[in-house]
Amino acid sequence: MPAPDSRLTQQQLEERQMRRGALATALVAARKRAGLTQTELAQRAGMSRSAIARFEAGRASLANDFIWSICKALDMKPSELWAQAEADQRVTQTLEP
Repeated sequence: MPAPDSRLTQQQLEERQMRRGALATALVAARKRAGLTQTELAQRAGMSRSAIARFEAGRASLANDFIWSICKALDMKPSELWAQAEADQRVTQTLEP
C-alpha cells in the first residue's frame, strides 16, 4: 500500500502523480488498442468499472495483482505496460538520483 499523501514531500507527491499519470496513459492506450470499453476490461479483469476509471484517471495506485489481471485481460505482459509508461522521459527522470 502506498504511503499516505500527508507523509510525502511536495516533490514526492509530484513524482507520484507523474508516475501514476504515465501508467494511466499507457493503460488507456492499451485498452483502446484492444478495442475494449472500461466496462469490458473490468469484466475481463474481474474488477469494477469504477476501479478501472480511477486507475485510468491516475487517481489510484495499481497493486501488483491488479496489474497482472489487467494485463491478462488485455493479452499483454506487464513488462509491456511498464515499458509504455517508461517511454515518458519525465517519468524516467524521477528515478535519477
